[in-house]
Amino acid sequence: MKNFKILVIGGTAAGTAAAAKAARINPGAEVILFEKSDTVSYGVCEIPFLIGGVIQDEKQLVIYSPQKLSQEKKITVKTLHQLEKILPSKKKILIRDLNAGLLFEQKYDRLILATGASPKKLNIKGEECINVLNIRSHSDTNALLNYLNSEKPKSVTIIGGGFVGIEMAEAFRRRNMEVTIIHNKELPLNDFDYEIQQMVLDELKKNQINFVANAKTEAFIKSKSQRVEYVVTNKGTFETDLVIVAVGIVPNTEIFKSSRIRLGENNAIKVNNMQETNIEGVYAAGDCCEVKNIVTGKSAYIPLATVAVRSGWVAGENAAGGKAKFEGAIFSAAIKLFSLEIARAGLTEDEAKSLRYNYVKDFITADTKVPFMPENKKIFIKLIVDKTTKRILGAQLAGEEGVALRANTIGTAIQMKLTVYEFSKMDLLYFPMFSPLWDPLLVAANSIKKKL
Repeated sequence: MKNFKILVIGGTAAGTAAAAKAARINPGAEVILFEKSDTVSYGVCEIPFLIGGVIQDEKQLVIYSPQKLSQEKKITVKTLHQLEKILPSKKKILIRDLNAGLLFEQKYDRLILATGASPKKLNIKGEECINVLNIRSHSDTNALLNYLNSEKPKSVTIIGGGFVGIEMAEAFRRRNMEVTIIHNKELPLNDFDYEIQQMVLDELKKNQINFVANAKTEAFIKSKSQRVEYVVTNKGTFETDLVIVAVGIVPNTEIFKSSRIRLGENNAIKVNNMQETNIEGVYAAGDCCEVKNIVTGKSAYIPLATVAVRSGWVAGENAAGGKAKFEGAIFSAAIKLFSLEIARAGLTEDEAKSLRYNYVKDFITADTKVPFMPENKKIFIKLIVDKTTKRILGAQLAGEEGVALRANTIGTAIQMKLTVYEFSKMDLLYFPMFSPLWDPLLVAANSIKKKL
């Protein structure tokens, strides 16, 4: 392999995965990672558990310090360095050293873009206030912890009822705070169908969380101390000590719009299955780029940590001279809300409908154990199957136990493009304390077969 100079822009999941893989595949390469913040490899998904007291020490979220990453992975790590421009015709980039305020050029043989994503803004007055915060980064975590410790807020208003909003709602309830969620739809968790969404809403209400449906945030009313005191919506005005904005994310690709790098409809970078962009020698990975949805075969934006790491590995290996391929993702995700576990894999019914699939659906209730065993719980499973090909298109699960691993099982079947008939013959384990004779997934598969 040639001794390439490989530059990586971005030091979170995809960037660190790409840099480490490149150095491992090609030990002779010079790998330099640039990150605009002071932290790399930070556990964003764990932030709600830190705020809720499940994790006690914030330092545990720092998976690798810049020094440790550099020493263990044999790469050069430069934090507080921000990309300003790509000069592909010269194979150079412009980087700003945020400490020194200096702008300098850096040559490359291969360039990996892993710029990630940022929280969407509401773009209303007051969003700049000290008590209006996001949940996305190390600095966000520190700002929130500092505010919680210094101001001791008793109430919080969360704008957005998606994954982050729901997880943070539980975290704040664990701190005995009054929690209100302002959501723009009738039910929480837009990435699920109504059967599961209704269970989530019930769990929120059971735990004294105020859910305001079909609401649009119109204004913040500030105090003299420049803190938001009231959140004004079309459904009423809510007094609050703290505001969390969790209305989704956007890929960090604004800087590339003036370049020749191709972007998709949602402004994520378009790549092929080797994570190559349309510019020779330039790769992209993680939340800044599209991936192939294995179910549909089309490009999609699936900003998940697992996707970021796997696409980062492929980008890093290929930038170092390899020939790896990233086959895509199916959107596997899970969340736990108090006693309720929820998970999905593949398409929802709403997605299947919008993509004009000829599908059938089924929703079943089953036991997680042999019914008379102690602590047996109910599990709820929704399957979506292509009526023409009989392929399983998607699954959603909810219950108090046994949800996540079953979602992985059905997710594997979806990724392997199994038909529901093939899946119904799977030899899934039986043990009274773990599963009944017929696992709930097999019950669901056999039930939906009757509709085909």
